[in-house]
Amino acid sequence: MTLTWRSRAALLVCCGTLFLGVLDGAALNLALPSVQRDLRLSTVELQWVATSNALVRASLTLLCGAVADRYGRRRMFRVGLLVFVAGSLLCGVAPHAPALVAARGVQGVGGALMAPPALALIANLFPDALRRGRALGTWSATAGVSAACGPLVGGVLVQAAGWRSLFAVSVAGAAVLYAGTRLLPPGVVDGPPRRLDGLGNTLAALVLVGFTFALIDGPSRGWLSGPVLVAVAVAVAAAVGYVPAARRRPDPVLDPRHLAIPALRGAVLTAVVAYLALGGFTFVNTFYLQQVRGFSPLATGLLTLPTTLGTLVLANVSGRIVGRHGGRLPATVGHLSFVASMTLLALTVTTDAGLAPLLVGYLLLGAGMGLVNPPATNTAVNSLPRERAGVASAITSASRQIGTNLGVAVLGAVVVSVLALTGQPTDDIARVAAEAGDDFTTALRVAYALVAATAAYCAYATWRLFRPPPDRPAGEEVVGIEDAPTAPPTATPAR
Repeated sequence: MTLTWRSRAALLVCCGTLFLGVLDGAALNLALPSVQRDLRLSTVELQWVATSNALVRASLTLLCGAVADRYGRRRMFRVGLLVFVAGSLLCGVAPHAPALVAARGVQGVGGALMAPPALALIANLFPDALRRGRALGTWSATAGVSAACGPLVGGVLVQAAGWRSLFAVSVAGAAVLYAGTRLLPPGVVDGPPRRLDGLGNTLAALVLVGFTFALIDGPSRGWLSGPVLVAVAVAVAAAVGYVPAARRRPDPVLDPRHLAIPALRGAVLTAVVAYLALGGFTFVNTFYLQQVRGFSPLATGLLTLPTTLGTLVLANVSGRIVGRHGGRLPATVGHLSFVASMTLLALTVTTDAGLAPLLVGYLLLGAGMGLVNPPATNTAVNSLPRERAGVASAITSASRQIGTNLGVAVLGAVVVSVLALTGQPTDDIARVAAEAGDDFTTALRVAYALVAATAAYCAYATWRLFRPPPDRPAGEEVVGIEDAPTAPPTATPAR
């Protein structure tokens, strides 16, 4: 068994866990109408089912990156797989909304434990810059393809065996991947372990939970209701208090100085907006195709196949461009592809829209995902020194989860708010979509237009933030690191 073979096999194991975690959430989104019908969920409960996994992952990923550096990356990777299996089993037998939301949260804990050590192990498995770039390109392509494949896989499984079968597949896949973890290096970090920043992680989690609660519950409770105002106040206070708290810590969960690196800010913004677009689109488009247009889950998955194909093809192209010329061009063009996709859908989504413009819109969305994923991941990892690969990987993973969480919360809130303005009830989004298709598509057009405007701004910001640093050729792999203020080391190389 050669080192090259072992490294490639280990890369497949790491990417496999990413594929499994993202696929699980994307496939569940397609099954949401079935879940709502079987468990009799309200719209708010349905949104919490869709977002609880991503919310927990986003809240814990940065802390779990430090935990992996402290206790061993392979060990935490294995623990994460076991926790993910436990959460999947609980999801498969959940009898009601609270149980399903909690079980999805357990899955999120497992995902948070897996993602940072996986990407850090990849960085250590491939110390050579060129090979590491290719490996990160494979990881990035996996993220996009798994998200795009979710609706197709979900459609097949829901049509054949019901929505609970999604979680049986997750358990089986995780078991296979656990057997492959013996191929991974221990990933033990030399030197003094990083201190865990419990206060910083708590404040960061309060920011995410507070704003998510406000976005999901605001339309039903009222934007000026007591619980919503309290949630916003807690989130704002936590955000304001985080920076001074982080400055007093030797190893903060997220060093504010890292975000002073323009390229890293660009990578974070790119990942958040990309997954906001995909996560929000997948959530609302499911109800459009199944409830408004009357397509089966399988047909819905097949109709979204252009998204998968666009991601698969353009991820490979983008990875090559990033390796040779940097991430500026593909990231910017990717966001422009989001603009084109969401604009087209905003103009054409009706109760009897032709399939051709819809399929083109889906294809452009997938193309955008394929283009932005490699530059986002590669730039984030290469913006920090290699010994901080765990930090960079955690930032990348958290950004994706934050985007997914915001997509479901924001687009769901927009759709529900517009429906309320038209006089429609908002407690059962599936029934409203089926019975008041015109009002539902009006709400969709508003949501898609909002995403298009956000992506347009992000294209401009990406072009500026991904610019090569002074006196460095555009094809240089390390982007923006000269702009970073000097910070004390948080970790030393892993074995």
